[in-house]
Amino acid sequence: MNEPNIVSAKPSDIRAMAAKRYSDDASRQLYANLAESAAAGCWIARDVDEPVGIAFAHALETEWYVSELYVEPSFRGAGLGWKLLRQATAESGEVSLGGVIDADDLASLAFFLRRGMGLHVPVLRVAGPIPSEEELVAMAAGDYRFTSIPIAADHMKFELDALDREVRGSARPTDHVAFAQLATGTAFAINDELVGYAYAWPDGRIGPMVSASGSYSVQFFAYAMASLRQAYRASWCTALVPGSNARVLRAAVRSGLKIEDVRIFATDQPQIDLSRYIGFHPLAF
Repeated sequence: MNEPNIVSAKPSDIRAMAAKRYSDDASRQLYANLAESAAAGCWIARDVDEPVGIAFAHALETEWYVSELYVEPSFRGAGLGWKLLRQATAESGEVSLGGVIDADDLASLAFFLRRGMGLHVPVLRVAGPIPSEEELVAMAAGDYRFTSIPIAADHMKFELDALDREVRGSARPTDHVAFAQLATGTAFAINDELVGYAYAWPDGRIGPMVSASGSYSVQFFAYAMASLRQAYRASWCTALVPGSNARVLRAAVRSGLKIEDVRIFATDQPQIDLSRYIGFHPLAF
């Protein structure tokens, strides 16, 4: 059997893989958008006319996030994943790499470890009905009073970048421009100082969400759930919460949300603390 060829992906390849990998339209569209704008292009491993592997990476300020690295099971074990990753990150230079991996995908876990990326924190997908208004009010009460402002990515760039560098490990200015157009984004301030932000999406997703202090996180999370209900009449929500964000996880479980999936955040950054963070999507954590 000839080894699959690695070539630049065609739009038809990307659509085929998006349909294979995700069942919902929002994720498929995000997949296509990220693949088409990938930092070093989107690469396909093709066996004759059939795509059997794919890789692409999304560039943050100081991190290339490996949005997708997938090889069909029957083609694994021959170094194809490594070749795809090398193509997808060929221009990354000295910037760090990161990615979110299925916790039960042992081959991928071993693959990232062999490439020098530490398995830093579990990422739990919580989901369920949005709590009642009374519960949200109780969660949002807290000890702090915030001014809430719609996110204006251009005008808030300096403050958003600073928060992302501190909490997420890298700024993501281009993401904020796109997120603010597609979702309901809210920035939170105390005495005119930006101390966090949260996005609520039409499909019920929450994130990314960043808090300057862990003490603010539950209040921001409650606000984001209320935003889903008010902006989109949503009754259901989901969020990717790092295991180190104990405050939000505890509040989520107490409010009736269920843990439905566990992934692992891998990175070659030596120190990163996601205890004040909620991710958006496995493709753009």
